[in-house]
Amino acid sequence: MIELPVLLGFMAAIFALIVIPGPNVAVIVATGASHGSRSALMVVLGTTIAQAAQMALVVLGLTALLETFSWAFTLIKWLGIAYLVYLGVSAFSAKITQSHAKPMDGQLFLRGAATALANPKTMVFHAAFLPLFVNASQAVGPQLLVLAAIFLIMALVLDGAYALGAGALSHIFKGNSFKRLTNRLSGGVMLVAAGWLAIRQES
Repeated sequence: MIELPVLLGFMAAIFALIVIPGPNVAVIVATGASHGSRSALMVVLGTTIAQAAQMALVVLGLTALLETFSWAFTLIKWLGIAYLVYLGVSAFSAKITQSHAKPMDGQLFLRGAATALANPKTMVFHAAFLPLFVNASQAVGPQLLVLAAIFLIMALVLDGAYALGAGALSHIFKGNSFKRLTNRLSGGVMLVAAGWLAIRQES
């Protein structure tokens, strides 16, 4: 079993990584500001499920797929980036009369999943990061499962906090001018997130 000091160190490192806003948080906050906490939480569900799938591949030792089938992950990423661009352009150019209609839950879930899957190289990070907290003298699989579960729980809680906070702020502004502003801000954030992911893949 993983020692408590190691677990606490892992949790502190994960907190620092997750709390810093990235593409996932950007899309969560943009959705919450435009459509409220419930919609943002559906995006969180999508990002969490997608990250769970990525973590499962890491735990199963399939990270090598990134090298063997790099074209497939590149395709997944660019499809996700293209989807974010579509969402950003749609939100930025939406008419104010259309801003009252909230996306369906499935669309919101897909938005979150696409954002997370657009950056599959996070699997490489997890593959390099998780072993730092594993005791090689004990069974590795169970330790990786525990670490992966802790990461996903913390991601769910922290991303959920962002969703609730953004949703709470969305109720402060009810005028059409603010709705138009949040639409454009949301679209701009999604476009920036897509651009960040596109640039990061080359680094």
